[in-house]
Amino acid sequence: MGTIKDLSSISEDNFLQLLRDILDQYFDRLPSSKQTIDIDPQIRKQVEQLLRSTNPSSNKISTNDLPEHLQKLYLNFVNDYRRDIERYHIQHASQYIDEYRLKNFDWNIRIALHDEHLFKCRLPLVNLDLELTNEKDSKNILLELNEQELNRLIDEMTKIEQAMNNTNVLLTQ
Repeated sequence: MGTIKDLSSISEDNFLQLLRDILDQYFDRLPSSKQTIDIDPQIRKQVEQLLRSTNPSSNKISTNDLPEHLQKLYLNFVNDYRRDIERYHIQHASQYIDEYRLKNFDWNIRIALHDEHLFKCRLPLVNLDLELTNEKDSKNILLELNEQELNRLIDEMTKIEQAMNNTNVLLTQ
């Protein structure tokens, strides 16, 4: 079989394997399949960008960039691999931590009044705007968090604060 150069020509099995391979490689895990598929690097990059742009906690996950036969498959994959995709986002974003420092942040709360089907809903969302800077430039990262994601962020920040306090206690002894 030749190199797959177009997403519309990829089979469902090969598409799933490509998604798993991306996550396996990113987390330095053993491949979930022994079979290898020959994918054009541009296609792989396109699927990696799709994964990075997917918020697995969102009520509406865009699949417009995918051929129709892969859209439902992708939604199911996102649902099944939600935790891995969230970790993928965190680790991808954390690559800036070593070179960037938090300079400023801003937040606001908004209420989503409609869901993707235009049904009435009242979903509170927090927009958190982080301004990161280094010696050369600055970057802004905008996070949109629902209540569950915000609570998870607060829990993680509390753990970080506790670890820092424990370190300070050890340093003063």
